[in-house]
Amino acid sequence: MTLLTVLPRQRTNNLNGRGATLTLILGIPPAITTAVGQQNAQQTSDAQRVNVASQAFIAAISARDIGAMDKVWAHEPYTTFIGPLSTTVVTGWDSVRKAWEMRFSQFDRVTITVSESHVRTNANAAWAVGIEKVELLRKNGDKLSFDAFVTNVFENRDGRWLLVSHQATPMFGEPRELASRP
Repeated sequence: MTLLTVLPRQRTNNLNGRGATLTLILGIPPAITTAVGQQNAQQTSDAQRVNVASQAFIAAISARDIGAMDKVWAHEPYTTFIGPLSTTVVTGWDSVRKAWEMRFSQFDRVTITVSESHVRTNANAAWAVGIEKVELLRKNGDKLSFDAFVTNVFENRDGRWLLVSHQATPMFGEPRELASRP
């Protein structure tokens, strides 16, 4: 099993003689190492498409554009949404869409910057986990800024990665020592 973890990092689509070495040392024919390399290339390509889908999602939020949201979400009864200001889990596309409409009506400006992202794909599912810097300008002029842990889950639909779940949780600062009690 460790072998499969190591091999995808090698260029196997152009072995330049390495196939024979792999066959002699590891007993793996070049055709298998090429297949593993192609699988890795597919995962990389899928990860890149997930990143593009994530960027489209953030752009839709920043633009407060419900039409753009319609394009990046799967319209399924099992979609879920938990925003950084949420008090409940929102389930089902119709409810998720209404939650976004409500959020968009609360703010004059939304700015999200991704400071860290980790994407993993597995067949028709993908997840992106990271940290975002969020800046909100409420309609009344109040500003709200925070960092949030974020998890987005995607499904591949005919080559398009669509959101099925979004959760953003505000990050708390360093824990403070509690004052000693008498």
